[in-house]
Order: sequence, then C-alpha cells, then structure tokens
Amino acid sequence: MKKAGVLFVGTLAALLAAGPGFAQTTSGTAKDPSTMSTPAPKPGMLSMPHRVTGQVVAADANDNSMTVRDSKGKEYMFKADADAALKLSMLKEGDHVKVVYKKSHGQMIATKITESTRATR
Repeated sequence: MKKAGVLFVGTLAALLAAGPGFAQTTSGTAKDPSTMSTPAPKPGMLSMPHRVTGQVVAADANDNSMTVRDSKGKEYMFKADADAALKLSMLKEGDHVKVVYKKSHGQMIATKITESTRATR
C-alpha cells in the first residue's frame, strides 16, 4: 500500500512540474523581421539552478543568446529569459561573467547574469 501511495505522489508531482511547459503557446514567425526575438520562457520553479563563471565569447541581444567559455575551455550556450535579456546588450566579448541558469526543454536558460571579477594568479 505504501508503494502505491509513493508511486501516485511521484507521478502527480511529475505531472504538476511538466504542466506549465505544455500550456505555453508560441508563434512560429515574427511579423516584422527587424524586431528582436522574444526572451526564453522562465524555467519551472522546480528546476535546479546551475552556475558557470567564465569569459563572454559572444552575446547577441537581438537573439537573446550568449556563449560563455569557462576556465577549462568548455563553452556554454545560453538563451536568456526576460530578466537576463536586459543585461545582454551591455556585455561584450571578453567580459568576465557569472551566469545562473536552469535547464528547460533541452536548453540552458540564463536567469541571472552578473559581471564577475577575474581571480588573480
């Protein structure tokens, strides 16, 4: 009986977490090609936050995307949500940043971008 209850609660939690993702609607084409793309939707509340610190390789405010290279040389590509998208226009290649992101629908969504000071060696 306990196993059935645990299974029911786990299934219910998974459905509640996935529900908002199914409710979103997006349009496939923009009316005006000169307009900026919309920011990525905010990830669910239950998504685990991750962090990466590194150098900006590219930042595109029109596409709401950025690429960061960490100290080991690994590159991370992010889409920015509405809050983080505001910061993209102020970034330039070579800036040192800390990015807080969540994984959502196969993408890494930047939820917070802050300038970071590089550690001296």
